[in-house]
Parts: sequence; C-alpha cells; structure tokens
Amino acid sequence: MGRYNTRDNSLKTALLVGSLVLLSLVTLGAKDVDLRGMVRSYNAMTLADADLAINEQTIDLKLEGWGDMTRLVVNPYAYVGLDSEPEIGIREAYVDLFFESMDVRIGKQAIVWGQAEGAFITDIVSPRDMRSFILADFTEIRMGIPALKADYYLGDYTFEGIWIPRFVPSSLPASDGLWAQEMTLPNGTPIAPSITEVGTTFEDSEVFGKISRFGSSLSWEVMGGYAWTDEPHVTNIDGPTATATQEYGRFAVVGGSFSMPLGPTVVRGEAALYLDKPFSSVTPAMPSPTVEVEKHHQVQSLLGVDWNLWGVSMSGQYILSYVHDHNATLMELGRPVEEFKHTFTFRMQDTYISDRLTAKIFVYLEPEPLNALVRPSLSWSIEDGVSIEGGVELFVGDEDGTFGTYSDNSLAYVSLRWYF
Repeated sequence: MGRYNTRDNSLKTALLVGSLVLLSLVTLGAKDVDLRGMVRSYNAMTLADADLAINEQTIDLKLEGWGDMTRLVVNPYAYVGLDSEPEIGIREAYVDLFFESMDVRIGKQAIVWGQAEGAFITDIVSPRDMRSFILADFTEIRMGIPALKADYYLGDYTFEGIWIPRFVPSSLPASDGLWAQEMTLPNGTPIAPSITEVGTTFEDSEVFGKISRFGSSLSWEVMGGYAWTDEPHVTNIDGPTATATQEYGRFAVVGGSFSMPLGPTVVRGEAALYLDKPFSSVTPAMPSPTVEVEKHHQVQSLLGVDWNLWGVSMSGQYILSYVHDHNATLMELGRPVEEFKHTFTFRMQDTYISDRLTAKIFVYLEPEPLNALVRPSLSWSIEDGVSIEGGVELFVGDEDGTFGTYSDNSLAYVSLRWYF
C-alpha cells in the first residue's frame, strides 16, 4: 500500500483508459455487461515519528462483458497519492474465447500460480509491484502482462500454455522512496543504477507450461518455463561515475505444488528449481567493488498447513531457499545471498458480531538473523459493500534481515473501502 514515489502520468493515459472503457461499452451494447469496482481511501503514519507517510485515494473498476462464446474484461484503475502525480492505468484488458475443450485468453492479464500464501515460488509468471515492498493488496501486487494463454481440458486434467511476447519487469521502489535500498561505494557515495532493458524480439519472449489436476483427495500441478529475472542484477560498478550497470538475466524453471485434506486440516506444498539463475558476485575493492555475474541453481520450497480451531481460521508455512555452489560474494537486489534461508509465516483470522467484525494477524518471521513483519488488523463492515479497516505494519528485529532493515518504516493505517 502506498507507493511513495512520483508517478509519470499524462492526460494521454487518462484519455486512453477512458476511450477503452467507452469502446468496450459500445462494442458490448447488445450483450450482457457488468460494471463493478471499489473506491478506497488509505492513510498511514510512521510509528517512529508520527509522520503522515501515505494519503492515497484509489478507484478500481472492472468491466465485464459476455458474448455467446466470448468474454471481455477491462480493469482500469487510478491512484492519487500524497505529493505525487495521479497514476492512471489498466491492470488487465483481455478477451476470453471459449471452445468445447479449450479456453484461450488474449491480452493484458495477471496470472496466479501455486499454493503459497504471501510467497512467490512457482508463482513467477506475472511480475510484482514492489514499490511499497510487499504491503500491496493481493489483487494489486501482481502486474498485468501481455500474454496469450490457452487451457486445454482432458477429463480431470488441465494443460496450460502461456506465451509472453514482451517482457515486463517488477516495479521497484523509487530511489527517493521510503522502501528504497541504497547501494553505496566503500567511501559512502551513493550508486545510481543504470538498467539495460530487455529487447522486444521473438527470442526475448517468455514461455510457461503447466499440467494440473483438481481432485477431492489431492490436487496438484507441475510447471516449467523459460523466463527473465523480474528484478535486475548488477553487472558492473563504475567508481568514477558512481554508476551500477544492471540487467535482467535468463533462466529456466521447473516446479510443482500440491494440496490435500487430512481430516480437519489441509496440507499444501510447493517447490521450484531455478536453473542457472544469474547472481551478482561482488568483491570489495578500491575505488569501487569488482563485479562478476555467476549462474547458480536455486531451490525454493514451501510446506504449509491450514486448519480451524474453535472456529478460528489458521495457517502456518515454512519456506526454504537454497543456492547451490554458494559463496559469500553473491548479492541480489543489493543484499547478500544466503546459502540456506528459512522463513516462517503464520496467519490467524476470526469474525465476530454476526461476521461484521474481522480480526486478522499475518506474520513473516526469519530466525537468522531474527527479524519479522507483524501485520495485525481489525475491519468493520459498516453495511453491505462498505468497510473500515485499521492495522499496523510492524517491522522488528535485526536490521540485517529482510524485514528488520525497515524497522524505521513501521506504519499504523486506516482504510475505508466502498464497493459497488
């Protein structure tokens, strides 16, 4: 939530979005059309100095039209933030074509894979909006990508193929934003990134495939793909100009996930092997560090359990990351890469007063070094479609950890949502 950076938008973008929505309405005039959406007012202050860090208004629309064998979805949105220009865009805009044994989706779409909650293991098809770290809503953190997706159904099995003709990277925090992680030279001079963009030829496209089966006793999926890293890695640091050259790298991935009920609980598992994933190998030196690009296999895995206790919904996950042939010089996104990295998550949620009051807590915990992100919240349903929520985003622990490094960024927030 809250992106903390100036957005480069123009009247041309607003006119484009408006034209697409109008065109969709005209085109679907004789068909079934549904328009719904959400308006949100979100305000947050930092706990360290009680500074109003976020004052953001959001409108999110979803236009859905149905034909006899087709469906059109257009999802425009607009943000107006504190001390920033309005951001207007289209998260998704695609057409579904329905056949007897196959569905085809063409256009800009956000794709969700896997069984993980709050983690991305096989769920790497769509890049992420990381401008506010990982605090964005689940429906907003995945970015839409231009893609051709086909699903073929054979009995209980689904065969899915995805072609992404043009690479779209994750959106990272602005260099002057609250969530920026600044790189510096040994003398403390900040390093400015210079990113080499990926080309737009056929050879630069991405492909993914998945086979899945949904069953009452066991559901599973197996996936593979040839992709780009969604975040860039450093390839060179130039001391005289204080510039870090960055680029995106190719890698292959294979993985899978499963979900199965065991009595009153549900057990989930997920794993992925990233083959020859590029990492930056940074060796300290004067006047500037030396950098080499090394390729290593990386394993990401997860085991989770969901259960209910006295009507309270609970979930726990253990996430393990392993880098093969590891060495101490490896870096990723400006942080050292550990050979083994352990992360735990815990979620607890319950409702009260005829389901009008919802209490929830979600925790990320890294045991080494000990640090965590604790996210308690309370939401109240004022009436159907209108709710108010208050909560805390609490970063605690060792500042060398993924979450502890943001200990000065802990927030208290209140949000009002109106759905229509």
